[in-house]
Amino acid sequence: MTSRMFFTTLFSAVGAAGIVLFGSDAIEANVKPTISTEAQPLPVVVVPYLLERSYTTKTRFLGVVEASSDSNVGFEVAGVLDALTAQEGDFVTTNQQLGKLDTRQQEAALSLAKAQSKEVAAQLELAELNLERINSLLGQGLVSQREADDARLTVEATRARLETTQASVRNAEIVIEKSQLTAPFDAVVSKTLREPGSIIGPNVPVLRLVSVGEREAHVGISPKFADSARIGEQYTLYLNDKAVSATLRSIGADVDSQTLTVLAVLTLPEGSPARVGQTVALQIEESVTETGGWLPLSALLEGDKGLWTVLVTRKNEAGETITARESVEVIYSEGDRVFVRGTITNDATVVASGMQRLSPGSPVEIVPSIRVIN
Repeated sequence: MTSRMFFTTLFSAVGAAGIVLFGSDAIEANVKPTISTEAQPLPVVVVPYLLERSYTTKTRFLGVVEASSDSNVGFEVAGVLDALTAQEGDFVTTNQQLGKLDTRQQEAALSLAKAQSKEVAAQLELAELNLERINSLLGQGLVSQREADDARLTVEATRARLETTQASVRNAEIVIEKSQLTAPFDAVVSKTLREPGSIIGPNVPVLRLVSVGEREAHVGISPKFADSARIGEQYTLYLNDKAVSATLRSIGADVDSQTLTVLAVLTLPEGSPARVGQTVALQIEESVTETGGWLPLSALLEGDKGLWTVLVTRKNEAGETITARESVEVIYSEGDRVFVRGTITNDATVVASGMQRLSPGSPVEIVPSIRVIN
């Protein structure tokens, strides 16, 4: 082997050894961890859990606003509707005329009854004079007792006929009187149900009248609350999302077979902006004795067997703030909060939201609030 070949072989061996050593160092450097295994505390908002001995439930029942008087009025006698003197939207006062029937036939009957009454009255006067003469002659023995009895009975029969004709006169006057429709109370004409020229039967509605002034709320409530409600007490009604205080006037004695509710009637305060037919909500509050506390709905995670879980914060041995799991049972829900009881202790701090990114034992940092900017 020449010297040139020797040095070439030597340099190749040294280069190969250097490549092997450099590659080993690079591989070793590659397998070393470059990410810190130390977990960073996550910021969380917490709420205190405070034990209470009772909670208040709020139950709402829907109802409708009614007028103190809301009636369909009509004539008590039959006839042809001659005219309506009140139209829809008109304000009418008590005893104001609203309409009338065609009374020409009744007026003719009245004239006939009056004439018959006058005729019978004259016959009665004649019969009484005749009876007076017969009695005078009977005392002189110039007529028989039978003739005297006939004269007396004629007077009684004629007097009865007179009473009959007088009753016919009064009946005709009543029919004419009832052919005039008048307002039974101060009201607003809500609707016209018949038009002039219509043939009207007895008690057929002609106009709908809604009284002015006082308004009532008719609400169906459950028998449970009906038993505890007190007449004369104040209750909260929501009208157009505005709370008003109303007085309970009456409670029904029966349960509606369709709605299974009891009718409660409440008097709205004077001046309430309520229209007849408007929907209203009655809110009834009830205190329930139960030990537990309030939490936001967002603090709950669904657990097993109908229970829920929450995460509370506590210190570990190293003094770090970590999370721990507790089980709770939801007793009552109201909007975005719930009343719960369970293994959670009084004054515990509960993670208010975002539990999906946490697990028991996770380090956390308690912050006053987290503001999200859209």
